[in-house]
Amino acid sequence: MAKIRANILGILFYLSIVIGLITIVPPWTLYCVILGKQQKYMLACKPFFAVVFFLFGIKVKIIGEMPEHGKACFMLCNHQSFIDVPVIMQKIFPCAFLAKKSLFQIPYFRLLLTYTGSLPVVRGDKQANADLPEKIQHHLSENFPIMAFPEGTRSEDGKILPFKNGIFHIIKEANVPIFPVTLMNAHKVLPKTGFALYPGEIKVFPHKIIAAKEIEALSIEQLKELVTQRIAEPIS
Repeated sequence: MAKIRANILGILFYLSIVIGLITIVPPWTLYCVILGKQQKYMLACKPFFAVVFFLFGIKVKIIGEMPEHGKACFMLCNHQSFIDVPVIMQKIFPCAFLAKKSLFQIPYFRLLLTYTGSLPVVRGDKQANADLPEKIQHHLSENFPIMAFPEGTRSEDGKILPFKNGIFHIIKEANVPIFPVTLMNAHKVLPKTGFALYPGEIKVFPHKIIAAKEIEALSIEQLKELVTQRIAEPIS
């Protein structure tokens, strides 16, 4: 019976996201385009997901303090669930994403991703990603935050998966600070497989910003190890 209830809640949760994309996003997009408010476009996510989380019994708790000037950093976060992105946009701050280029090939999502300032990434293709560092620098110079999941995929059991090297090459070249963030229990609330949703608490651990000067002195492997340790610490 509990499994049936969880599946019903999960289906309703995903349905609420779809309804939001259909009913709220188009008029809000039109409003932001007409008034030139691209920077405020993602702000609609905060109240929307706050309501959705409340309705589905999902609590999000920040453990620690958000760093000052965090919005001018490149956020790296572990990836446990589909709900990770809504949690980040509602509880931390709305941001642009480094997203797989394939997502930009879906007409509706291409419009959303492009207008939010998200940037396409081609895995394993340095030439295709050559202009990413410059674009990242430009975003952060305008206090427009960007984030990525260095694992590249969701973890089924909540444990940290090996981080990909590519994102650290890009960050090193962009010479921008890193804001590590840890999510805990997201995989229990909304597991990777199936549609089940289990009401509960998701914990968010913001970590100390790693300054660009500190990053400059580290090798790719050292940087990856440092970020991995920061993000994995609350989970291990």
